[in-house]
Amino acid sequence: MTENNNIPNLFLIGAPKCGTTSMIHYLSQHPEVFVSAEKEPHYFNTDSGHRYHFDLDSYLSLFEEATTAQKYRCEGSVWYLYSEIAIQNILEFNPNAKFIVMLREPSSMFFSLHQELLYGGSENEASPKTAWELQAIRKEGKKLPLGSSDPRLLQYGEACSLGTQLARAMNLIPEKQLHYIFIDDLKSDSDKVFRTLQEFLGVTPISLETYKVVNKKKVRKSYVLSQFLIAATQLKKRLGIKGGLGFANALNRRNVTHDATLPNEERAALMPVLKKYFEREVTLLEELTQRDLSHWKPVKSI
Repeated sequence: MTENNNIPNLFLIGAPKCGTTSMIHYLSQHPEVFVSAEKEPHYFNTDSGHRYHFDLDSYLSLFEEATTAQKYRCEGSVWYLYSEIAIQNILEFNPNAKFIVMLREPSSMFFSLHQELLYGGSENEASPKTAWELQAIRKEGKKLPLGSSDPRLLQYGEACSLGTQLARAMNLIPEKQLHYIFIDDLKSDSDKVFRTLQEFLGVTPISLETYKVVNKKKVRKSYVLSQFLIAATQLKKRLGIKGGLGFANALNRRNVTHDATLPNEERAALMPVLKKYFEREVTLLEELTQRDLSHWKPVKSI
């Protein structure tokens, strides 16, 4: 692959709800890194319906404003790690590309991911417990939300199996081209994590004035209204109507709150089930990263 200013060579490939938006924000402040204005173009996950760019020229146009002073052209499509083909597609496109993976305790990731998909309309079941129990039925193509871009995203057990996904990535990506970050470390010492990442990238080290959290949890005030607006958008597409729905977009923006929280009772009841389900994934992550993650595992009864 010939190097030029609009060939991306740095990919933050996931996982979703693991601090990727914050990290992209930090990287965008480094003078040697160009970050696409569209954080998640999802061009290379060709096995998914969750894509925004299908044409190479359209995709490369996201990086055309990069300068020769910028060593990296970066994007952050968080479903690349989950995809079975995206990493291979990227390496065929640019064998020298570097990859960043962000990791999180899978059970807590599930709750955040469910809330994010619910907010975006890909999920329509407000109860995390019910959404978890619907996985088998939805795998058969039943009870899928109208706004679901890819039913595979609703297979939460697979989507949050970060051990399996990291193992696949490590089998494909040369060791010197892969860097992983635990969100716990980013929260406890953001500057240290960011400087270690810069060492991996080989860029001039800088520290940021602040490391604020970006993309805090957002919740729909009314999921009935949210589903109505999604249905209106789908109808518009089927009728071939072009242009935005200005009134609908305004309603959608107002239908947001940052204050709602999941009832503690439901979270507490489901957590042991999730911990048990993801125990093997956590063990695999321990083996791959050589890190003690026993605090992520189920509490052993005495």
